Amino acid sequence: MSFREHAGVVGAEQLQRSLERGRLAHAYLVVGPRGAGKEALARTLAKAVNCREAAADSCDRCESCRRVELGTHPDVHWIRPESKTRRIQIEQMREFTRTVSLAAQYGGVKVGVVVDADCMTEEAANAFLKTLEEPPGQTVILLLTAQSQRLLPTIVSRCVRVRLGERDGAVSPHRAKVGELMREFRSEGAYRVVGPYRLLRELTGWLGQVREQVERDVAAQMPHWEYEELDAKTRERMREQLEARVEGEYRSARDEVWEQMVAWFGDVLLWANGAERDLLAMPEFAEVTKAVADRIGAEQAEANLDALEQVREAWQRNVPESLALEVGLLKLVV
Repeated sequence: MSFREHAGVVGAEQLQRSLERGRLAHAYLVVGPRGAGKEALARTLAKAVNCREAAADSCDRCESCRRVELGTHPDVHWIRPESKTRRIQIEQMREFTRTVSLAAQYGGVKVGVVVDADCMTEEAANAFLKTLEEPPGQTVILLLTAQSQRLLPTIVSRCVRVRLGERDGAVSPHRAKVGELMREFRSEGAYRVVGPYRLLRELTGWLGQVREQVERDVAAQMPHWEYEELDAKTRERMREQLEARVEGEYRSARDEVWEQMVAWFGDVLLWANGAERDLLAMPEFAEVTKAVADRIGAEQAEANLDALEQVREAWQRNVPESLALEVGLLKLVV
């Protein structure tokens, strides 16, 4: 993917303009919602700064571009949360900082990418801070996150912020599905007992489909991990990295689903408090939203939002997904 394919995406054009002017910073904090394409943008920049044919972009044909795409470029280094703990540990960060400090093997620009940077442990964050304070030459570091408020202020202050948004007119692919689910639970009394369990079943099935799609997408992007010529130890390490990436991207997609749920329930609260239609996040579902708001009132609408936030907080504490959903959804009144 080249910058041409990011055309119209807020944040991507900012990076390309800096590249064209030869004014890239040594560190960027790429902030954007789940599913906004932060990793794709990081890969595009890594190709563009090392491309042997295109200027201020990637050709996607030369050996350097192909290696970046396959994840085998010796001067492009990625670090992700571990698959089990979903944290970036200090040992990982020490190895990452060591590799980005080495001279570029291809003589170009070294690129270091920290995926889900907000998952760094305190020790890992402090170790990484030293790299930002004394950045290696000819190196660009990108921190990718959907929750920049969880990063150390000293890290944030040393990076150029790039806010990555969607293309003009784009909406979340999960938005319509949330609207469909909510239509099913507008009838009076549906919430008594059966309603929440129906919603739980529907959401669990939907999230299962989301995970399967993430697994297919990640596998399609990483065919080199199946090469038989790799030794057993390398294959095992790559399988672990694949599992970590699947888990990370699934959680990103799940969070986006939940953001849409929160947005709809937030609209219910707005209606219940007498807000106008043009203030709604999802005005296309205003009829259903108003019907629910009129029935449950502002106090229960606020309690519903609290229940959704508790689910999100439980996930952040690594409470099992199904348990967090069941406990949270049983509190809902719709």
